[in-house]
Amino acid sequence: MALRAVRRSSGNNALDWVLTSSQIAANVSAMLPFPPTMAAATLLLAILQIVNDIKTNQQECFRLAHRAARLLTALGRRMEGKWDDAPESLLENIREFEVTLLSIRDFMLRAAQTKWIGRFMAKSSIQDALLHYEEQLRDAAMSFQLASLIEIHYAIGSTKGDSSMKSLRITGEDIVMSPVEFPEPLSSRLSMSESTVSTLDFMDQNSRCSRESTESSFTFVEADLEALVADSESQTPAIPEPTEEELFLSDLSGETDEFGFRRYHQSDVIVRKANRKAVGWFAGTSEAQAGGQKTTIKRYEGQKDVALKQWVRDIKTLRNLHHENLPQLIGYSDGKAQTPFILLASVQCRDLASAMRSALTTRGLADCACLILKTYREIFSAIAHAQQQLSLSENEAQDFIDHATYSVDSDNNIVVGLPTPRDGWVTARSYGLEESLAGRVLQYLKELMDAEEAALQAGTSQTPASLNKYKQLKALLHSLLPRRREGPALLPELEDLLDDADEDNPITLCALRALSIQQSRHDQTWQARVPVGSLTTGDYGYIPGGSTDFANFVRLGNILIDFEDGKAMEVVGETHGTMLVRTGGPGAFPPPLPQRQPANPFILPDEMECWPVALPPRGNAVLFAHHETGLASVNAAWRLLIARGATLASTRGIMPQDVILVTRSLRIDDHQIDDWKPSPPPVPGVGRAAGFGAPAFPQHGGFGGAPAFPHHGFGAQAPPMPSIVYLVTSARPDFAAYITDNPMGRPRPRETRSTSWCFSCRSGSPVGYVDFIQLDAEDVES
Repeated sequence: MALRAVRRSSGNNALDWVLTSSQIAANVSAMLPFPPTMAAATLLLAILQIVNDIKTNQQECFRLAHRAARLLTALGRRMEGKWDDAPESLLENIREFEVTLLSIRDFMLRAAQTKWIGRFMAKSSIQDALLHYEEQLRDAAMSFQLASLIEIHYAIGSTKGDSSMKSLRITGEDIVMSPVEFPEPLSSRLSMSESTVSTLDFMDQNSRCSRESTESSFTFVEADLEALVADSESQTPAIPEPTEEELFLSDLSGETDEFGFRRYHQSDVIVRKANRKAVGWFAGTSEAQAGGQKTTIKRYEGQKDVALKQWVRDIKTLRNLHHENLPQLIGYSDGKAQTPFILLASVQCRDLASAMRSALTTRGLADCACLILKTYREIFSAIAHAQQQLSLSENEAQDFIDHATYSVDSDNNIVVGLPTPRDGWVTARSYGLEESLAGRVLQYLKELMDAEEAALQAGTSQTPASLNKYKQLKALLHSLLPRRREGPALLPELEDLLDDADEDNPITLCALRALSIQQSRHDQTWQARVPVGSLTTGDYGYIPGGSTDFANFVRLGNILIDFEDGKAMEVVGETHGTMLVRTGGPGAFPPPLPQRQPANPFILPDEMECWPVALPPRGNAVLFAHHETGLASVNAAWRLLIARGATLASTRGIMPQDVILVTRSLRIDDHQIDDWKPSPPPVPGVGRAAGFGAPAFPQHGGFGGAPAFPHHGFGAQAPPMPSIVYLVTSARPDFAAYITDNPMGRPRPRETRSTSWCFSCRSGSPVGYVDFIQLDAEDVES
């Protein structure tokens, strides 16, 4: 049976998290050799380590650490090789940045050590703290920028006069902006810095040292701008990625796509009458005409985003499927239609379930079997093609089978509609593709069988003829369809038989049986209740008057005696049983429920069986002994009946389909054993064991008031041990079952009268069953 549906996850997010953390740690570790950034880098590494242990708001904490690491690594990249003459204001800002990182580390350390209830109660305060630290990082980035500009002003003031200072001051005002207020792209801001540097190149050539210092400062301004721009972009809402539908619509240009399918304008299609018999995926389809060609149109109505998503998904799927039992895509709308649509090859579909029910109730066995076998073959062909083209696993292919739509076209060919999408879900099963396919094609037959059985039980149907037909058809199909671990493909001989069949040369029931018998798979039988001992394995005969009551069975002989090929058949016998054991006597309240146990006898001479029975005190047991004999090969019995049926019928003046052959006989005997020993006397101060006359609930007594039964120890009564008795039975009809205390089955002497031997045994009425086989009228007609 199908296992429950589960959510499938790829785990890529966790892997990306680990890789990103490792990369950040590597970049921060590169800052350790420089004294000005050693302390900040150490704190950042500690923060990254703590983030891994945080259970709540881990993503927000990681984002905070990532932001601080970006600021520090950008600073280190721009100051590489220049730390020896770093401005004092920059070093002061780095020390202030260290204080901020220390505060963040302490906050995250407390968050990691807080239990879940504390994190739950302080959820709002944690969010406020994260926002506060984000503001502090933003202020730190701004302070780096201001410190750099101050250094620029001092450097320029020492080299140039007021006119040059005015020109530079204007440029500086353009640079000093809030990181969230940049109106132009990053390239224009960087070009602004480059123009400022180029202005300095036209200054006094004799002040080389001052100019180099200025260029170094402006280089650091670029670093500040880069960090601030990145910081601004992290605060700005990210531009959403275009959806699959938006990307598909953006590519809708030209009359045909890259697969050669035409895009139709709404005015190019003339919609005609709707297909009212279509269901499932084909529901809502209509006849249409496009470009002078008769087609089928499927429109996607309803909620716009859902309909658009389904439209794009179906187009992308059908462009890869080219199979006669799958919908054939011709073209689709160009994206300008108010209701998107696709055009399919003209097909008039009706529901497979209604078509199958109509055929099963009106056609014969052979026609019904051929119809279901062809349905199986066409569905398997379509699913195999879809599995290959769409790269589906076996479980995904089984999901495709279970959720697809199955229809029949005007030529009685199966058309498999696409299943409903189930994003991210796949159902794991303990059985293979062949069983999913068989379950699908046999589903309609099973529904008819269930309805017929319900009608018989309700009394609305008086004859079981239809039910017998359905049961015989189901058994025949089970012998022809692939079984577990055989693969989903049909037998090559059966494929050839289906290929050669046509209206002038239909497949007969005899041919299907012969193929099944040839493969040693024809093990179909029926079961009926019979008078005990009236029939044995190998008996053959008939029931006169068209009755089904085996009490009127007319025995004609036995194949094990009458036919040479019957004498060679192997007969096997088996004895097994089950036992219902109930503790407590008839006075126990509430009445205990019986426990079902397997029962296995050992064989004694003279065709006797000995059944050990462990009987609890004041308890009883009912043993059901099954004695059965049957032919080892039902397949061989079918071969003999087909070969000899006509001869047997002609000698008795009956039809071959009236001959019944017994393949197995079963007799079920029930034996009840009771223990009538009185209950053991209670120990003073100790509750008595449950039994006849005992209290309904355990008594509390003994040391510590513990219940006296079933516990052991001081002040407690140990539960009594069960008694072992032996039931002796036999398949012989004249044998009377008895019980004994001797494992060799010897009866207890009559003169023995012991008060400890208080057991009784009584047997009920045995019942008999037979398994039989019988030809159908179609076997004779063919």
